[in-house]
Amino acid sequence: MLAAVLLAMGTAQFQPVTPQTTAQTQQVYVHDASAPAASGAEPHDAGLRPVNANDSPLVQLYSAKNVALNVTLQGWSAATGTVTTTDDGNGGTRVHASFTNLIPLGHYSLFLRGLAGRTGAVLMPVDISGAAANFIASPDGGAVFDVDSPAAIPTGAQLVVIFHSDQKDHQSSMGVPGVNAHAQLITRVP
Repeated sequence: MLAAVLLAMGTAQFQPVTPQTTAQTQQVYVHDASAPAASGAEPHDAGLRPVNANDSPLVQLYSAKNVALNVTLQGWSAATGTVTTTDDGNGGTRVHASFTNLIPLGHYSLFLRGLAGRTGAVLMPVDISGAAANFIASPDGGAVFDVDSPAAIPTGAQLVVIFHSDQKDHQSSMGVPGVNAHAQLITRVP
């Protein structure tokens, strides 16, 4: 009977993915006629550049391929959420997340960000398979989301909320960063 009791591990607040808050790239862009195309870690088309702290909050955001995300920087940055993790009693972790100010009816997924030696940061769905790591925000941008990880999520691990601008669930893949997958929120598991 004790094995069925869920033990609280902690609650954490999500914060926007910005250069000031995390090393995770924002993966959203603004028009800038002087910006050349870029390849490498953050590839994007000519005429676009990653957002920066000097941009107007009212500037429209785009994907790396110049597809409008239909949200301003202010709207993008307004998203917030909390997450509570609990030990499921079987070696796994139950994740309960609640969000406000997401993109209305936007497709999202929750990924675990970890480090993999020389390859740097890797992302995997919080449920490992990706079958249950996706959710859709309500018409007002809210969402309540529960998912189980079959493995324990260690304290200090990072959870990343990915917006899918192609409005598709990508299951075990996060999609193409900056093109159809855009890291919006991040937190550390307490």
